[in-house]
Amino acid sequence: MPDPRNTALITGSTSGIGLAIALRLARSGYAVTLNYANDDDRAAAALSLCREADPNAQLVKADIGTADGAAPLVRQAVEASGRLDVLVNNAARVIDKPALEMTEEDWDHVVDVNLKGAFLCSQYAARQMLIQDDGGVIVNIGASTGIRGRRNGVNTCASKAGLMIMTQCLALELAPRIRVNTVIPASPSPTRPRADSISVIRLHGSRGKRLSRCGAWARPKTSRTQSCSRSPAKLVSSRARD
Repeated sequence: MPDPRNTALITGSTSGIGLAIALRLARSGYAVTLNYANDDDRAAAALSLCREADPNAQLVKADIGTADGAAPLVRQAVEASGRLDVLVNNAARVIDKPALEMTEEDWDHVVDVNLKGAFLCSQYAARQMLIQDDGGVIVNIGASTGIRGRRNGVNTCASKAGLMIMTQCLALELAPRIRVNTVIPASPSPTRPRADSISVIRLHGSRGKRLSRCGAWARPKTSRTQSCSRSPAKLVSSRARD
């Protein structure tokens, strides 16, 4: 029998921020689907942890950088409950090298997951969300390097900048049925480990889902890219209109 609860798919969710998001959603009553591409042992440990909050949590191994990986992942998440309320595009890959030493393979491995994978998952998820009475929410996990470049990371920086623009484009196309946001979590610190930095983010609600970012409520027709930190957040906003 399909699970009647709100459901969430989180890519790259067996460690770090992805796992923290999955745990927060599971503890908030969501039926969660975890995703990973490598490290079976770590994935099994993450699933066990999430099942303490959601006994029906499921784990799907898939490389989202290809349609052959992204499509079955979203399909399995939907099949578990008959719907998909939240997609969190968290999966990311980093291969750092000086620009003049970076190979085509180094570029493709990063961009295929960070940008192409997020697009593919969003596309498949949105097709499901649009046939639901109450739409859904897509959250893209960004990075400050999408706003400010750095040395030896042109592939990562380009992919994260592209993710922010992709968020705005999808928000414009999919509003008002689907809300699309990019969230840039606070940088980790010795007193706030990376997996805990997601504590500034809350996803909750029933069928009328709401997204709270650093205490500010997102409006149904608004897409915002926000850097979440202890200081006042800096917004890069795009308002989606009918």
